[in-house]
Amino acid sequence: MWDALPDAARSIVKELIIHGPQSRTALAKTLHLSTGSLTRLTKPMVDAGLLVEGEVVHDPVNGRPTRPLDVAAAEHRFLGVKLTADRVHAVVTDLRAEVVAARDEPIADHDPEAVCRQAKRLLDDLSDGLPQGRPHGKRGGQPDERLGGQPDGQASGRRVGATVGAGVTVGGNARASAQVGGEPLVDAPYLGWSQVELAPLMERALGVPCVVKNDVAALAHQHHWFGPGRGLRDFALITIGAGIGYALIVHDHLVAATEADLGMFGHLVLDASGPMCPEGHRGCAAAYLSSWSVEATAGQGLRRAVTYEEVLRLAAAGDRVCLSVVREAAAALGRLIAHVATISMVKTVVLAGEGVELARLAAADLDRSLTADRRGVPGSVDVVIEADDFREWARGGAVVAIQSFVTGSD
Repeated sequence: MWDALPDAARSIVKELIIHGPQSRTALAKTLHLSTGSLTRLTKPMVDAGLLVEGEVVHDPVNGRPTRPLDVAAAEHRFLGVKLTADRVHAVVTDLRAEVVAARDEPIADHDPEAVCRQAKRLLDDLSDGLPQGRPHGKRGGQPDERLGGQPDGQASGRRVGATVGAGVTVGGNARASAQVGGEPLVDAPYLGWSQVELAPLMERALGVPCVVKNDVAALAHQHHWFGPGRGLRDFALITIGAGIGYALIVHDHLVAATEADLGMFGHLVLDASGPMCPEGHRGCAAAYLSSWSVEATAGQGLRRAVTYEEVLRLAAAGDRVCLSVVREAAAALGRLIAHVATISMVKTVVLAGEGVELARLAAADLDRSLTADRRGVPGSVDVVIEADDFREWARGGAVVAIQSFVTGSD
């Protein structure tokens, strides 16, 4: 039935997915529909089991008894996959992107078809322990052992339906001119891939429609529908790790960009007299914030090789060298946030990635630098620091699959 849904009906489903159960009166008001039109659109979906009615409550708008509508979230499953240079991270979610099972493992063979087969095996393994059937009416729920609960392969007791879509996220080629998410061929240098037709390969392996997206773009979509960006029409996402990522949501839409555009963002110069970048210039965002830069700067001071995680651990323990490196990086991040907020005019900036801990360790330095570059006005930008968890990147893959399933387009 999903394929036959008109756009107005899809808008109802989208609203319920993002914002949860609502009365028909509230839905009609939000979507600017008459109550008659809303009833006409929702009745077939209720009859088909796409939507469910909750227990009788009093409508907050008119006080009348009503049964709120909600999506049958557990009736549909989605696979989300995040590919790094050496690991595949996979999650299975419901229609509301609640993770019900997750696992990550080393990439056994970097050949594209082999990676697709590995994704299929992961989907099968994750699905085997999930109980089948209709939802029991409760929202939320905890995923299995792979998120800290039941033994591997055992689900939390939530009933979920068939897998109907998949989303795979990869980091792109920072020098490519193709629009992010708009190219049928994938370049992923860290995987040794060039011009790979990944979407059809995945679809053949998985047996379900598959969307392939840039990883930062997918993470932005996830935050927009289900994270700190939910309910916001405009916000920016900055990711910190081996590279510096950027995505911008304006008027509820992701701003289209090329991989080359995003690659330039990491080399935005914050201080022309700053540390040297491997590309020959000084003081860019990557030279301050990337994990390799932090490791190199701290290693020089410590006079030994050091990992990024060790730098953060030593900084938290008060090591003078590592704390100085982290504070300098956080101050640079504050300047970067100020540039983004001033140019894009967003009021919320979300930080994510494996490097976000430095923003917590040196929050005062970040805030001081951000305020200084915003004409001394404190609190002009709401900075949200997300958890460092690769499952969230994989969940971004599931979210773009959900969006494609619900809206009928990529």
